[in-house]
Amino acid sequence: MHDHPTVGIGHNSTACALCTSTDHAGLVERLAEELWESRQDDTQWARSWADAGELWHIRSRELARTAVAFLEQPELV
Repeated sequence: MHDHPTVGIGHNSTACALCTSTDHAGLVERLAEELWESRQDDTQWARSWADAGELWHIRSRELARTAVAFLEQPELV
């Protein structure tokens, strides 16, 4: 897990969710849902996370895991 649990470079005034999360799976799930919901601006095709279906859940979680892994790289800090 990320090893910067306190405020530091790249943080505004508090530690970020990535730094303070103790539930990696929960963080990935929340990020996947947020990524999905952020793309639902076309009302003709929009559907909620709950109605997205398992394939979209799997794909969104893969994207979320990739994003978390990228952000956890120590050389980025």
